[in-house]
Amino acid sequence: MIKKLLIANRGEIAVRVAKTAREMGIETVGLYSTPDRDSLHVRSCDVAVHLPGESPASTYLNADLIIENTLRIGADAIHPGYGFLSENADFADKVKSAGLSFIGPSPYAIRTMGSKLESKELVKSINIPTLSSIDVTGLSGNELSNRVKDFTFPILIKASMGGGGRGMRIVENIDDMEQAVESASREAKSAFGDGTVFIEPYLTRPRHIEIQIFADTHGNVISLFERECSIQRRHQKIVEESPSPRVDEALRYEMGEAAVKIAKSVEYLGAGTVEFLLDNSNKFYFLEMNTRLQVEHPVTEFVTGLDLVRLQLEVAAGMSISHINVSKPLGHAIEARLYAEDPLNDYLPTGGEIELFEVPGNLVRIDTGYESKDTVPLSYDPMIAKIISYATSRDEASMKLSLALKKSIIAGFKTNRELLVRILEHDEFMNGDTDTGFLVRNTPNTLIREPSKSALNISLVAATLAEVAQNNLSRKKIPTIPSGFRNLLSQPHTKRYEYNGFDYEISYYLNASSQLDSVGVNGELLDVMVDGILSPSAVTLVIDGIRLETTTFISDTRIDVSSIYGNFAFMRVPRFVEPGLAQLPGSLVAPMPGTVTKVAVAQGDTVSKGDIILAIEAMKMEHSIYAPYDGIVASIYVSEKSQVSSNEVLAVIEESEKHEV
Repeated sequence: MIKKLLIANRGEIAVRVAKTAREMGIETVGLYSTPDRDSLHVRSCDVAVHLPGESPASTYLNADLIIENTLRIGADAIHPGYGFLSENADFADKVKSAGLSFIGPSPYAIRTMGSKLESKELVKSINIPTLSSIDVTGLSGNELSNRVKDFTFPILIKASMGGGGRGMRIVENIDDMEQAVESASREAKSAFGDGTVFIEPYLTRPRHIEIQIFADTHGNVISLFERECSIQRRHQKIVEESPSPRVDEALRYEMGEAAVKIAKSVEYLGAGTVEFLLDNSNKFYFLEMNTRLQVEHPVTEFVTGLDLVRLQLEVAAGMSISHINVSKPLGHAIEARLYAEDPLNDYLPTGGEIELFEVPGNLVRIDTGYESKDTVPLSYDPMIAKIISYATSRDEASMKLSLALKKSIIAGFKTNRELLVRILEHDEFMNGDTDTGFLVRNTPNTLIREPSKSALNISLVAATLAEVAQNNLSRKKIPTIPSGFRNLLSQPHTKRYEYNGFDYEISYYLNASSQLDSVGVNGELLDVMVDGILSPSAVTLVIDGIRLETTTFISDTRIDVSSIYGNFAFMRVPRFVEPGLAQLPGSLVAPMPGTVTKVAVAQGDTVSKGDIILAIEAMKMEHSIYAPYDGIVASIYVSEKSQVSSNEVLAVIEESEKHEV
């Protein structure tokens, strides 16, 4: 049996593995890069080893350094989690050569199934349907056009290695192919160390169904049923559930048998997932096999009653799975991935310090690598947590998850919480009628509704009173003078906040006992009173006869207010604006901190609206910056591999003069 386990990963999966290992009496060893020094996964392990450096390449992807430290600290096994080195066959080879146990399949299985191109050929040979595909790595011009001439657009470009939606692009026409291939290959190279990309047909409105399989050293391979993963943004799953509302018992059996057949073809061992696309006529096509534990494994754990990490560790120690006898999914589980990103701004990563993070654990399971006051670094994936609900019915599981998200408190930066709630409450999802194009048809701008006037007003009042309470605690008190005293008692006190591009002025009166006499928003008097709690961190209000508890967090520039109505981040509008450095007209600024991966133009170049100017990578995703209009590149302030900060000016485009015809 394994006695000391090194977890070669970070974040929530490292915390998750450490939890089960601890329950089994296995000592755990964590790893951490310099930015992760104070992370939750470090605190969750018995001991932790520092990997000097900040980039993934020098730390969590440094196979030799990880193995060296495993041997040095006396661990006898390595669990790779998911991502990083989890599907790196060379790493698995090195682990075994060092006399250590690798918690995963054989290097042969990883290598064979790790390449989407090679795995498709194997699966074809055992008579399981796949989509046609062609390697287009490094192709351009006529050569690329000739390769794709037999395909009907739209076409999907995919990275051969890795996953998580990285290195994937949908291309609508031939004119966009060359740039898309180049960008996808560059992103794949950065994320997985391999820039191989291929194309395949892009099915319209398919469902993404995957089968969890498990195999042991005694020849047993079983299917643990399906997960529906059709709700995706940028080809990355954000809502997953089991069982699928589309899959009946007969289809479940057929897909499970296909997945088991694929696993047996590579003498698989441990946890693995076989992914399929399911079309409208219930025909399924092999996509890929993930030779590791999946991010969404908790939904399978709920509907089977199994601990998949425990099974991984037991199978690695030679135990049999012949005793497992789960005939069908029990109940229903749904998982939502909470990300540090702004869905209304092209899903750009946000990140930074989590001022406050609370999820009602009585409703759901929370798998996370973060707590309040932890920092979400921009070097890694922006997922903050997985929030998973379970119930006897799909409707109840959905409602529990939606309520838990509504009652969650996340202060410090924007997240996709509101988007997740709107997805769960959307008719298509509630009816089980979703597909991979759901967030293409239903964009965040259409899903995320503006808050109701009453929700916004009560949150603005809560922010104002929290700030008043903080001022009252910090001021040097003269007992006979009320908080916020002013000589001209007939005039109200005022606060100004900015929210979603609009300014709001809150005017209020306090009586001699520092109690609220009246309050208004933008001149409209409100029926509001404080009901008990008034502090910098919580305000309870009654507005129009409705009592509401709010949680507030005050920072230097903003006030976060959380309640059942949602999370609001109000930026303080200073009474007197300090003069700053004005940006030149046409300035293109960095939407987030990151690394410049491509500069496509030079100073003096003529560009057209929509031309790519440069690309920035953050949290392992590449984001392109485009010309806002026809013009000339007046200045370029960065070069490839430059590190840039949020709102830093990258280039200036001088707009072309418009001449009358």
